[in-house]
Amino acid sequence: MHTTHHLGADLGAKFFYNVTELSDEAKLLSKAMGKYNLRAQPDRSQLFSVYSPDSKAAIAISITPFSGEDRSVEGGLSVSEGGHAQAVIVRLKGTVITGFIHLTATNGELLESEHGIDELRGSGDQVDMVVRDRHIQAIAERVGKVKSARPLIEIEPAQVRSMASVSYNRLLGDDFSRSVHSGKEIEELQSNTSIVSEIGLFVLFRTDGSSCCSCSCSCWGSSSCSSSYVK
Repeated sequence: MHTTHHLGADLGAKFFYNVTELSDEAKLLSKAMGKYNLRAQPDRSQLFSVYSPDSKAAIAISITPFSGEDRSVEGGLSVSEGGHAQAVIVRLKGTVITGFIHLTATNGELLESEHGIDELRGSGDQVDMVVRDRHIQAIAERVGKVKSARPLIEIEPAQVRSMASVSYNRLLGDDFSRSVHSGKEIEELQSNTSIVSEIGLFVLFRTDGSSCCSCSCSCWGSSSCSSSYVK
């Protein structure tokens, strides 16, 4: 049973504009991204509909890329129905993601935390996905939970991985990405897919409620996860 449906960029832009207009969190995070000289690219927003078997409800989530002139940083903002938003800025060395900044808001206050990919991935012998997910969850909980703007549905780690992976690769394959990257660069950037998914999980696990919600997968982040990449 498919519980995560990609609705594409055509619907993504309209959703982004509508929900951001009503979301103080999204506005605050967008402004914070501007301090890194990153600007939103709403027309590239990826929209998803996610059904939670636990909550027995669905929610729409958009993931919007943020780009700038400096190719060493890229960002993404995820916004869900209800206005909950989180963002991720990734640091790159060439085409390799080396670290990320998680941006979130609580009670109108901006919170930032920066992390290296080595910290996120832990020891190289964590090949088991369940073990790796637990490692990421432990890091996120150590940093501290963030309360969402309103109660959200329970989202599973596999759903976050799916949104992050789909968003990231769709963005890498669009006209904008092909206009600024060579075919070789895009191929090299695609090798970051698992890292992008894991950054999305970090964002998920930081959200108060249990294991969940609104992926910034951000990384682009994210998520949201943010899978926003692509300059």
